[in-house]
Amino acid sequence: MIKIKYTYIISLATLLLAACTGSKPAPKASPYERPPIREVSEAQLASDGMLIDAIALQESGRIDQALEAYAALTAKDPACAAAWYEMGQLLLQRRWTDSALACAQRSVDLVPDNMWYLLALAQAQSQRSDKRALIGTWERLVALKPDVLEYHYELSNAHIANDDLPAAVEALNRVERRIGVTEPISLQKQRLWQAAGKDDKAAREIERLAESLPGDRRYNAMLAETYMRQRRYAKAKQCYDRILQSHPDDPYIHIQLAEYYKATSQPDKADSELLLAFRNRQLDTKSKLQILNGFYTLEEFYTSRSATTFQLVDMAMADCQDSTEVAAYYGNILMFRERYADAVRLFDMALKRDSSDYSVWERLLICLTEMPDDDGRIDSYARRAASLFPMQTLPHFLVASTALEQERYDDAVASLDNIMQWGFSKGYLEAETHSLMAEAAYRNKQYDKAWKSFDRYLAMRPDDMPMLNNYAYYLAERGLQLEKALQMSRRTIEAEPDNANSLDTYAWILHLLGRDAEALPYAERAVKGDPNSQTLQEHLRTIQNSLK
Repeated sequence: MIKIKYTYIISLATLLLAACTGSKPAPKASPYERPPIREVSEAQLASDGMLIDAIALQESGRIDQALEAYAALTAKDPACAAAWYEMGQLLLQRRWTDSALACAQRSVDLVPDNMWYLLALAQAQSQRSDKRALIGTWERLVALKPDVLEYHYELSNAHIANDDLPAAVEALNRVERRIGVTEPISLQKQRLWQAAGKDDKAAREIERLAESLPGDRRYNAMLAETYMRQRRYAKAKQCYDRILQSHPDDPYIHIQLAEYYKATSQPDKADSELLLAFRNRQLDTKSKLQILNGFYTLEEFYTSRSATTFQLVDMAMADCQDSTEVAAYYGNILMFRERYADAVRLFDMALKRDSSDYSVWERLLICLTEMPDDDGRIDSYARRAASLFPMQTLPHFLVASTALEQERYDDAVASLDNIMQWGFSKGYLEAETHSLMAEAAYRNKQYDKAWKSFDRYLAMRPDDMPMLNNYAYYLAERGLQLEKALQMSRRTIEAEPDNANSLDTYAWILHLLGRDAEALPYAERAVKGDPNSQTLQEHLRTIQNSLK
């Protein structure tokens, strides 16, 4: 193995030894001619030996020692271009850019036409962001190897880095003159002209591409998109018509025509093109929904163009192979259309696929609250959602509402306490929670908690007359703070002078304060407003008897 390795090193060194003299390589000898004997001086042999030793150190991974060996060699033989080149490469690996650049430049000065030395110089100049020098190096490489297209591309990139876009384009033109019109070159030139603000020249590049390959629809599509960006709509329409003529079954041409009609303020024609595209089974459901999301604004989707957008969604879903994948999306649209039962079915389908998305739970619960008969599903879904998302307000609120309706007041208060423990996000359901707590706590005989909840609610909704009336009546029932209760009740009858419940509450508080003569007309008006209420009639009789 050692023998093989050093044989390789000696072979590599042999390729580089000629560069140590700084002279150009000799012309290739004829295979029938005996090669001349070249005499080598003692000094040259010593340099060659030092180069071989340095390469051996480099190949064995002893980079510091290799750098020292190359430095010693260049000090002894400054004309050894190979040593400068190798030392520059090692320095470049260590990001010692200035030193690497100096070494690379020295090797090129010694052997100007060596491709590898020029490439190393370009690499060092690029790392040092020496833009003008880098352009010069790539120009030399292009002149040295005109058939290597990569060098032309790199020259163009160097001009781009130097903010000289016309020169960058010209570098690509030189490639094009050698190999003809090609997609990569034309597209790059188009991007450069667009960056330079030369839209006409950018369009011309795509035109030439389309002319060179007239049977390829992609180039007409690119050209149409270019014209659309430039608002040259008549030109764009010509391209679309050509595509439609050659590819009538392609759904995407109808999508592109829809974009054209929308841009030219022809929304009805745009809708018609989308309908044509959506009838094509080559478009899968996910693609159709993505097109819809990008084509219409929210206002258009749900309001001004909703007759079409909802039809398009229904068409997309009719061809759907996996409803669960887009169930939440379609459920949201059905929810907006007030098709709550259908929306609930889809949201439930989406949750069976992935139960970790709270927004789906929330929309499902909202739909259930809008349905006339939920068959107990609100409580079931709300409890599951509350267990998965204990910090969310709505599930606990709905659990508490159901518990209150079923007179399970302990459960209602516990759920509402849970909400208050986590707090409210931007006030969502905060007032409603205090309102529900006021009622649940009062019925659960937790009166202090009830009064606090009434106060908190009315601080946020001071003009809620039914709540003011309930608060006043509950205080009266407990015989507490009757003057405060009377003031609140007075506000309700001033706001709603014909409300029977409010009139009864005001009359009853006056009775409790011993002011039956004042109470009587209000009690009579209350019974007149709701003659079937037994409670109102009993209150009137009590007040009448107190006046006898």
